[in-house]
Amino acid sequence: MKTIEKKAIPEVFLQWLISSRLDFLDDMLQGKPLRYFSAHLPVMATWNENERFPVNLTVKGIGLIPRNDIIQDYIDLFESLSAEARAKDWRESLSRRINAMKTLYSDVENFNPHVLGGLEIFGGTALKNLTTNPFTSLLWVGMMKQDEGLKYISLQVNGKVEILNKENLYYRYLLSARRLFEFDRFHLFQPDYPFGYLIHVLEVRDKSPWSRPKKQDT
Repeated sequence: MKTIEKKAIPEVFLQWLISSRLDFLDDMLQGKPLRYFSAHLPVMATWNENERFPVNLTVKGIGLIPRNDIIQDYIDLFESLSAEARAKDWRESLSRRINAMKTLYSDVENFNPHVLGGLEIFGGTALKNLTTNPFTSLLWVGMMKQDEGLKYISLQVNGKVEILNKENLYYRYLLSARRLFEFDRFHLFQPDYPFGYLIHVLEVRDKSPWSRPKKQDT
């Protein structure tokens, strides 16, 4: 394990997060059976020192955040497409909704590497812990495509969490991105999302496994 960069997601991991989502969207468009989306579902650790078991672990939907100069454009686009889809047959709009998301994910430069974001659904222990101790560790584990085949990839992001209310610009983006696919089969429908999270990256640790060299007999 090594700390590879502070206060930003390194490009190798950005590329994995982006390519994984593009593959997922392509599978949706082609009607393929959907796989577990590990690049979107890290384990989130929060802390409460007053508990017997102070570490709380949960799986959260966490994604990249567009740059500030384009985020409003994508909020407008996603909200418009969602409203249009609700007014018609939801399935007929799938290709337009997917293409809108693919436009965003077509360029790594569209994202701010210093922040990540997600929505709170249940308002449980993670939210309670973050209210008093606004720090979290996120752990991703997955597979990355390479020319020579697949490679295991794992990263830990340590960050400070800003809890977002519904009027916040980042919350609006997170909600619009979620609702773009809220009735598609890979989502469990939720009636409300009381808060959002903006995670300011403080440290990134590369936890990808590697092959140890065989020890020579002596």
